[in-house]
Amino acid sequence: MKGPLRPLLRLARRLRRAEWSIRARMTMLATMVGVVVCAITVFLILSHRHNHETDHRLRHVYGADLELVHRFAHRPVPPVIEVEEVAATQLVHPSGQVVSASLRVLGQPRMATFVPSRRPSFTDRRVCDVPGFPGRCMLVAAMWVPTHTGDLIAYSVLPDPPWYVSEALLAQLLTASAIILVVVGLTTHHLVGRTLRPVEAMTAELAEITATDLGHRVPVPPHHDEIRYLATVVNDTLELLEAALQRERRFTSEASHDLRTPITGARLRLEEALMDPDVVDWPGMAKDLLNDVERQQAIADDILTLARLDADRAAEHERTDLAALARAEIGRRPPGRVPVHADLEPEVFVTCDRLLMGRLLTNLLDNAQRHATTAVTVAVRVEDGSGVLVVADDGAGIAPEHRELVFERFARLPESRARDPKGTGLGLAICREIAHAHHGSLTVEDPPRRGTCLVLRLPLAD
Repeated sequence: MKGPLRPLLRLARRLRRAEWSIRARMTMLATMVGVVVCAITVFLILSHRHNHETDHRLRHVYGADLELVHRFAHRPVPPVIEVEEVAATQLVHPSGQVVSASLRVLGQPRMATFVPSRRPSFTDRRVCDVPGFPGRCMLVAAMWVPTHTGDLIAYSVLPDPPWYVSEALLAQLLTASAIILVVVGLTTHHLVGRTLRPVEAMTAELAEITATDLGHRVPVPPHHDEIRYLATVVNDTLELLEAALQRERRFTSEASHDLRTPITGARLRLEEALMDPDVVDWPGMAKDLLNDVERQQAIADDILTLARLDADRAAEHERTDLAALARAEIGRRPPGRVPVHADLEPEVFVTCDRLLMGRLLTNLLDNAQRHATTAVTVAVRVEDGSGVLVVADDGAGIAPEHRELVFERFARLPESRARDPKGTGLGLAICREIAHAHHGSLTVEDPPRRGTCLVLRLPLAD
């Protein structure tokens, strides 16, 4: 079948390369499949009808030979014989001499040379260029005919039916195939267009969406199918995009504000100093400017850290004992205002970037020591199939309505601003981004007694 299908395969490749619509391509593809199915069906029907017609004609030629057997079993054979329902017939002596024949082949040599194998055997063959029928192929049946003068061979012929059996049958099949192909093409065109109508509506709605107006949502079709799933995913993506854009706008605004404050203060100090340079305390001025620069640098470093976490979450992770990492970070810290107590369950293995996880633990400890009253507690344990790191302090705590706000970028509660005026408001935001980069979570949970309890959960290493 590869040879006849090769043109269709070439056409299919051209359709893939052509810049046609999905409706046109699907219509053409369905029509091509219909052509193949119709061609195979027509071939099978014609083959069946051809075999049936061939058997029908062979029954006629064998019937003619049997009629000769009955006719001349007890009568002499005349030189001219006629038998209905066949094109011609001959009685031939085994030596090859034509004894009797019908008018169509009278005076012609024998119509066939094959002989049945044994008496009273019979056989048939398809023979072309039969005497009396030049250029045509005939069905020839041969049978032994016993006569009172000896055995003869009867040959009767009928034309071999053409491959299409008859012009009327071929015309009917071609007409039916054309009607079927038209119906298939129109039906496919309509159904594909109806199926793609929600996609066209989604496309039109998406075309209205701009960077300044992300409030549009694509219509969700009522049927529960792949297109509905696509529309749902598109709307979810738009919501995430809108939230991310709003977050970035808020981040940019707040970063600009936090950077503008030390820059404005430094500029005012310099302008005042230049107005009356002789009375300026230049060492004090330099110290104040250094504080402003350090605050700008801290903000810039935290912004760069967040940018790297947003852009690349594929850092090299390694299997790490979370308890050993926490113990090492606690050991590096200089003595602070309040002590740090450790309750570390050994061999809690997670897969993480040790540098980023160290940065997270440092930020959490700095925050806890800044707000604690008497002590900070660090705990590591396994809980519900996850590695858990807890950093708790006994400070004033965080109100439930503010427990998500503290993870926003540049978000600082009044108490935090009072305790650390130089803070950037990015510490906990960086910690949560590090947790998300490790497929974990960082949340504020209810403490056992009072204070703040920050809980990091990470998947255990395999």
